[in-house]
Amino acid sequence: MDRNAAQSVCDAVAILTAAGVMDFNGHASLRRSEGGFLINSGASDRAAMTPEQVCRVDGDGRPLDGIRPPNEVALHAAIYAARPDVQAVVHGHPKWSTLFTLTGKRIDVVMPQGCLVADLPVYPDPHSISTAERGAAVAGILGADRGALLAGHGSVLTGQTLQEAVALAVYTEHNAERAYRARLLGSPRCIPAEDHDEYRQMLDKPGLYKKCWAFHLSQRRMADVR
Repeated sequence: MDRNAAQSVCDAVAILTAAGVMDFNGHASLRRSEGGFLINSGASDRAAMTPEQVCRVDGDGRPLDGIRPPNEVALHAAIYAARPDVQAVVHGHPKWSTLFTLTGKRIDVVMPQGCLVADLPVYPDPHSISTAERGAAVAGILGADRGALLAGHGSVLTGQTLQEAVALAVYTEHNAERAYRARLLGSPRCIPAEDHDEYRQMLDKPGLYKKCWAFHLSQRRMADVR
């Protein structure tokens, strides 16, 4: 196994756990050029993962090295099968964006980065995505979008890199929290839909995803030494 790739999976999980996107469950995966993908093990402590807790699986999510993947590995397998352009997938259980799925309310776009994840499709079934059939259903809802919300459950974001998928997951949750809190104060001043493309062109850049990743990873490491 490529240890650097495995460490990237660990870093993705660490960032998303610290950012409140993941809890004691959740997973990050990275497509392998030789087929299949890497994903954190089901039993791993999301707050203290090591590369030894990252498992290799085939394209259907079956383990190749004896380490058991998470129960929802089918979610990742289905997305990779349906989307050859996707190189990384992250799934977590964020609080704020999930709240919106419980009411059927649209998440207002109240920050520029929210334009990258505006109007994500919603998968209506809160069950665990633990079967190939449910994985295929989520992949169908996802379509060509960058992510989807799972009603009463969580979120799934994709990217051409783990940095991109992680950044989009963080943006989704930050925008949802601001939108929720703004509604408590009154009517949010949303970014008009006609301006979304302009912000996407400015913000949909690998360097900015890398910057987001580096910041949150540094924050996590600083917290570890306090």
